[in-house]
Amino acid sequence: MDIQEKIFELSKNNISFAVATVVKTSGSTPGKVGFKMIVESSGSTIGTVGGGGIEVEAIAESLKRLQTNESSLVEYILSDKTMEEPVEANVIKMSCNGKAWIFYEVFNSRPAIYVFGGGHVGQALLSILANLPFRTVLIDNRPEFASETVNKNADTIICEDYINYTQKFNPESNSYIVILTHKHIYDYDILKTIFERKLQVPYIGVIGSKSKAKGVKEQLPKDLGYIPDISNLHIPIGFDLGGDTAYEIAIAIAAQIQAVYYNKLA
Repeated sequence: MDIQEKIFELSKNNISFAVATVVKTSGSTPGKVGFKMIVESSGSTIGTVGGGGIEVEAIAESLKRLQTNESSLVEYILSDKTMEEPVEANVIKMSCNGKAWIFYEVFNSRPAIYVFGGGHVGQALLSILANLPFRTVLIDNRPEFASETVNKNADTIICEDYINYTQKFNPESNSYIVILTHKHIYDYDILKTIFERKLQVPYIGVIGSKSKAKGVKEQLPKDLGYIPDISNLHIPIGFDLGGDTAYEIAIAIAAQIQAVYYNKLA
């Protein structure tokens, strides 16, 4: 598998990786312009930037940048001699006595948003999220709604009983959960199952009125047998921006998710 095929595969599977590319050299260097290496968050690699000390450094730098999500250019001096004066470039102990510039490009995976319910609000929300940095998973127990024809903006569509799916899915810790099915009992059972499993996610939103919210918050501790931490629970879902159409509600939900994502929630 070549570099481009690997990049396509990782991107398609929503796997985080960084690409280190030699973009400029001066003097003697093991890597030439155009040498390229992919580094996954696991540390596995494909390709090369020349081997030796600079490759070890490039892997470490790539892993660091996967954490900071920062892409930029880094200059390296490859020399086993002591620098007489301070230099801004990174010095790597190699006998090449050349210079290399490596550009690090980070491709972090998109956080997933699990949308339970593909009705009017779900459809409107998915259309908005399609333009934001998220990967969407739609779950609906109705085949007519769990379809690409009706919900073309979902990245993944799952037609399954809500509780069966909720009992087995394993969202990553940066995932978001939106619950807006066509029945209150479905909404509550999904929510209760999430808390029973103690799934740790930054955002759980449930559609409903203030009276529904009050009832849910009172009933949940009784059914769970303990008082859960509901600091990540948003019911009624979304900001109070006004408006009651499906798209207006979807805008309010997307805005709230974005505020959590960027840590701007007051």
